[in-house]
Amino acid sequence: MQLSKWWREARSGQFEQAWVGPFLSLVALLFLSDMVSGPGRSLLPVYGEAVLERPPYFTSMLVSLQVIFGAVSAFIGGALSDALGHKRALILGLSGVPLVGLGFIVHSPFALVLFWTYIGFAFGLLTVGRQSYMMASVPSANLGTATALVFFGLTMGNALGNYLSAPVLDNFGFGTLGSIMTVVAFVALIIGFRALPEVGMRSGTASAGATLSGYREVLKRRPVQLLAVLRLVPTAYWGTAQLLMPLLIYRAAGTASAAAYYGTVTLLFASACQLLAGRVADRWGVRVPVVVLTILISGFSLLTGFFSDSILGLYVLGMLGAGAAWSLSVTIPGVVHGIVPREEHGRTLGFTHVAWCAGSLIGTQVGGWLVDVSSGLPFIIMGVLGLAAIAAAVGLGPWLRAGTPKSNAVA
Repeated sequence: MQLSKWWREARSGQFEQAWVGPFLSLVALLFLSDMVSGPGRSLLPVYGEAVLERPPYFTSMLVSLQVIFGAVSAFIGGALSDALGHKRALILGLSGVPLVGLGFIVHSPFALVLFWTYIGFAFGLLTVGRQSYMMASVPSANLGTATALVFFGLTMGNALGNYLSAPVLDNFGFGTLGSIMTVVAFVALIIGFRALPEVGMRSGTASAGATLSGYREVLKRRPVQLLAVLRLVPTAYWGTAQLLMPLLIYRAAGTASAAAYYGTVTLLFASACQLLAGRVADRWGVRVPVVVLTILISGFSLLTGFFSDSILGLYVLGMLGAGAAWSLSVTIPGVVHGIVPREEHGRTLGFTHVAWCAGSLIGTQVGGWLVDVSSGLPFIIMGVLGLAAIAAAVGLGPWLRAGTPKSNAVA
């Protein structure tokens, strides 16, 4: 078929728009990988309690390990992506996907700790690899829509994977589900290695060690520091919202189904917002959208603090906050493209993913510790902290207005 033909044409440079082949292959691969890994993430707490007979803090520990090692690997992965090529970093990231299924087969808490540590490390590489691969293959004029489509593919893969896993789990159990997930993950890994074309390779590329040591110059850049704030603070809000919104809705409504419906509606709404944000970014640039979105996130967080006991307020503000947070994530590749030269994209994306991980941990911890003091207090704190993100978004304006930096230009 047609997709295979696009891949061949993209490799030979004969495609009318040569970036379409690599980009479509990336979206298809990410869809397949998230279709496998999505059920593993959502079913992990159930597996830990029902099969391994472990308390909830065991799952919490696994998730924390994933976030921590994901941050470490993202930092390293940024240098690897710049030095070794975007495809290699992406494939290394995909190597963690089969372990998600294997974790459901071995029935060993110790093995699960080892698996989830590596999964966190691999998924950090995967995050940086997929973003840098996309930025190397897609023209800057289409970057917003391309980012939105990548996120949409991830979301739909996750949703389909969870949908398909339910009957398998009900009829055959975790062992069979894990076996299917592992086989499909290995197939995806082989397809990615064989079919995904390399993009953005440059002659005379520095070694991984030299590129890693070059992080200091990247981190000294003022716009990169502002971008880190832009990633950390809104992600802290999102970490709080992810943890507390279902809980507060359950408390307000008195039924678990209300929280489940909230998750479904929010997912659909946020996906639509991302597609819209991508089109806006491509047409008018990312400078104004990042300011508007950070203002909205801060405002929605503050309002949630005052309506934390209202089922209607939680639904409406939760959906709007999710839409704004997901839309902001679409603008990040465009911001990176506008503030650093191409050969520093991987390291900048790696650093911003570290900031994302830190924000996620901060938001989750603040929400977990303070929700029983006052249900609205965590959101009020995140809303106030949002002022720092607004200042960072405004501060990035001069660099984004100036256009893409040339190679080796110091901002």
